[in-house]
Amino acid sequence: MLARPGHVGSGLGNEPWWKHAVVYQVQREASNDQTDFKALAVRIDAFKSLGVDALLLPAPDLPAPGTNAAMPSFDDLENLLRRASSHGIRVLLTIHAANATDDLSGTARFWLTRGVAGLYIAPAPGSSPQDEQVIIDKLRKLASTFAGQRIVVSDLDATSPAPPPRGRTPQSAKSSTLQIDTRADHLATLDAASLRPLLAETQQNLLLDLHASSSLAQAVAAIAILGHPSTLIDSSANLVLEPTPEPVAAPEEPAKPAAAAPAQPPTGTYLPYVPYVPPTKPKPAVEPKPIPMDPLTAWYKQLFDLNHGNAVLRSGSKTLLDFDAQNTLVWIIRPAAGSVRTPPVVVAINLSGSPVQLSLADAIKKLGLRGFFLRTLLRSDHGMGAQDIQAVNVGAFGVYIGELRF
Repeated sequence: MLARPGHVGSGLGNEPWWKHAVVYQVQREASNDQTDFKALAVRIDAFKSLGVDALLLPAPDLPAPGTNAAMPSFDDLENLLRRASSHGIRVLLTIHAANATDDLSGTARFWLTRGVAGLYIAPAPGSSPQDEQVIIDKLRKLASTFAGQRIVVSDLDATSPAPPPRGRTPQSAKSSTLQIDTRADHLATLDAASLRPLLAETQQNLLLDLHASSSLAQAVAAIAILGHPSTLIDSSANLVLEPTPEPVAAPEEPAKPAAAAPAQPPTGTYLPYVPYVPPTKPKPAVEPKPIPMDPLTAWYKQLFDLNHGNAVLRSGSKTLLDFDAQNTLVWIIRPAAGSVRTPPVVVAINLSGSPVQLSLADAIKKLGLRGFFLRTLLRSDHGMGAQDIQAVNVGAFGVYIGELRF
């Protein structure tokens, strides 16, 4: 139940859940020996509202084999697994190999039995890609014996050569369900010319891990969420996820003793007139105003909602256009079967500190597409209205997403 066997979100499709997943990775703080699973459990509603499909967390430390150390309590983790499962969020754990020959089968079996949906295998110090592949192959075979869509996540080799031809899958990807691609963080400069070859890979098994300064935060979010089918968001993005407030029970009023019936005055006793005073109605409680969402967190939520709700963005074919001279990443996403209801989507991300104006007419014509303007789906600035494909304006470090219309 906790691994959500067969659950793919809406229940109407049969696509594996991880092919279009949003994975939120939590790194263990250096000052803490263990992950605060209790704090994560009270933020499950916030994760669900944001659009997160899975949490990637450090696994609790287990006692070394052959020692008499007691097993730590996993009550907080069990509570997190139950709450996450009830919200349709899967939990993945990170496990580490001590060395290249370390057998992780026992550790992996222990966590998979407890209901986690998958494992991320962190590379061992000094291990080679060949050594890591042996571990991945063994653990993926083990994960396939458990009910539900259990997955194994590994790292893509950051020192790998240029991306393979479009449509081909790297050799190492065949043995790992998902791979974390950190090559973008090894680029000397974060510009369009450097990122475009990486984004040209359209495999379903890559999670782009990308960090940037605050000025590029919105642009990087759009690249990470819309650039690959699956998305990895690190907790270093500093998103503000408010905990779910606990319901406050109204204090119980002490029971009042039953009032004694008033004594009846003797017959003929004079009683003065007392005017009727209607009882005062209590003032309605003033509900607290909702706290406005942090702007960057709200931007991530908009991107997640758009990506989850737009079929073309989720499963269309991507073609990158060369606007490196203007330091702008531009790609067009076409639906598998074009129709008026599913028009192509254009994504333009300006990585420069100056506004740019793009002429997309020639590129759109070469792709055999028809259209004269872009109907705005989402933009990072406060601009309004449609844009002519002859002159698409994108602000400094801005993002523009629009449907091609005619």
